[in-house]
Amino acid sequence: MKRLLVAVTGLSLTVGLTFAQMRDVPPGHWAYQSIEQLVQLGIIEGYPDGTFRPNRTMTRAEFAQAIARAYRNIDERLRALDRRLQSVEGQRPQQGGQQTDTTGMQQQIDQLKRDIEELKRLNEAMQTLQRLAQTFQQELAGLGVDVDTLKRDMASLRARVEALEGKEEKFKMSGDLTFGVYGAHSIDGKDVYTLDGRQLGPGKLLEKIDVVHELGLTFSGQINDEVSGSATFIVGNYLPYAGGAGRNPVSVTPGGVPAVGNTDIVIWEAYVKAPIDVFGAKVDVTVGRYPAKLTPFTLQRIKPNYYLNFPRYDDGAFRVDGGALAFNFDTFRLNLWAAQVNQQSNNGVFNVVNFANHNSTTSAPMEQMAGARLEFDAIRGEDTNLTIGATYFASGIGTGQNFNFAGGAPEARNIDRVDVFGADVKAKFAGFTIGVEYAQSDFLRDTNRVLSKDNWALNASLGYNFGPNIGVTAGYTEVRPYFAAPGAWGRVGYLYNPSDLRGFYAGVNYNASQDLKINLQGMFMEGTGRVSGGYTKNDELIQLLAGVDYRLSDRWNVSLNYEGVYWKLGVLGGAKPVWNYFTLGVGYNLGENTALNVLYQIIDTDGKRAGVPALFSGGPAAGRKNSGAVAATTLSVKF
Repeated sequence: MKRLLVAVTGLSLTVGLTFAQMRDVPPGHWAYQSIEQLVQLGIIEGYPDGTFRPNRTMTRAEFAQAIARAYRNIDERLRALDRRLQSVEGQRPQQGGQQTDTTGMQQQIDQLKRDIEELKRLNEAMQTLQRLAQTFQQELAGLGVDVDTLKRDMASLRARVEALEGKEEKFKMSGDLTFGVYGAHSIDGKDVYTLDGRQLGPGKLLEKIDVVHELGLTFSGQINDEVSGSATFIVGNYLPYAGGAGRNPVSVTPGGVPAVGNTDIVIWEAYVKAPIDVFGAKVDVTVGRYPAKLTPFTLQRIKPNYYLNFPRYDDGAFRVDGGALAFNFDTFRLNLWAAQVNQQSNNGVFNVVNFANHNSTTSAPMEQMAGARLEFDAIRGEDTNLTIGATYFASGIGTGQNFNFAGGAPEARNIDRVDVFGADVKAKFAGFTIGVEYAQSDFLRDTNRVLSKDNWALNASLGYNFGPNIGVTAGYTEVRPYFAAPGAWGRVGYLYNPSDLRGFYAGVNYNASQDLKINLQGMFMEGTGRVSGGYTKNDELIQLLAGVDYRLSDRWNVSLNYEGVYWKLGVLGGAKPVWNYFTLGVGYNLGENTALNVLYQIIDTDGKRAGVPALFSGGPAAGRKNSGAVAATTLSVKF
């Protein structure tokens, strides 16, 4: 190893001492920056003081020879590392229950870890050397060096680096620890609904503080050359506090003031993956408790808590127990699955999949499901592409269940199954982005459809970027009153998955600089007027969103967001309730794996007049003004 380092150092000195004063390369040439990069990576060292002195001239042919030797030296170092890995892997514990002294082996493993970190730098250096080789291609050809072979060697060497890293890291353990502090208080002695759809409570500032926590441990790795596995265990009281991994879109629960529960122990994930051959096609098989997520209208989990930032729950995926097959036919991709949900923990069910929107729900959540999703790349390209998707799954919810709309009489009785159909299109061309999604939910008793009308949803959007700093989006959305799927398609105030509404929306995102980002969005809706007891066409809703994100430094960032919800209730003589939410966020980066987030939100709602239901007044009290505030802090550490 020392001899190799001496050789590389000698090569580096030769290159460094002479390249900077090559007569046919001007000082401003890009190659100087490449040399500086190699210096930073530790590939070229120069004189002891780190300078490149114009003491002698090196010909282009000599420099070409140096490039070739550099490639060979890197390859030699990779081969040496591979041999050391094989030596370590060849050692096995002694049989017969005898103890084995692993001190020497551990030292070798520690050395290998250091070597792999060095090879990561070499991988970046190889890209720079390849660019230099292209400049000196003629000289290399004159020396009988095949530049194309060198390029192929580069790709091979990079693949070997990745393979060697995989050999060294067959097993990984990682973890995260998150603490959350939540406090709420009334401003005017009255009560409001928070954006979690729970009652704030009439307490004063710092009168009631909740502290929640969660520890997660993940074990993952290669079981063998074909099979990989991963398992995540979590311990804490956050899930009981949030009411489970997902939330029910029927979010307003009078009397539902959050409370800290007992510590829970949950197997969050535990699955294995393996490829198999089916009639010559490669199929990826997943078995166990794995993440499941499709599209916003079909299957997607709502984040359980708005105020506390527990990163684990940001992916929008449910965890289900079962198996999945993923077929990849190049332009076609087919996924098949069958799974059971409603997993149990020490404190009851922690993962509930509800068929609901903000004003309707089934009387029981999903128990099991089976389905398929097909995707087809009609056009492929970086700047122009078109993907078409189709989804279907059938799910059981138990026998004798009902689907209720707006708390009234059941619209569908004695159902035991819900079928969800979906189709979506995503396209990009000439700077435009297009997205269309349609879905419907049918309620069945055995194989008989009990409810199959006014049960669909549609969203269509068009976006355009006027450059790297500004982009606009506009679209139309309509969700019929009886559409109820386990998706996550939006929020209006504390109403999750809004339905029985239709209208247009538009937004703009502007990056004023690398540190300052501004976004504005407006949605203009009206009732569909489709069903008795629902919104009429005279009921109108406007939602305005505005946000500013500013990075003060590498560690500090701040955000200021506003949401305004303006109602016009035609059924109540044109009453105009208003909900206002002002949110200040501060983030502090404590290091690569540690983040601190602080949030303070003022909630100001006003029913505007007597007789306005509490639902529209923004709080438990009907037809009155309500004000309150929420403060939350989250500290998250990954290790």
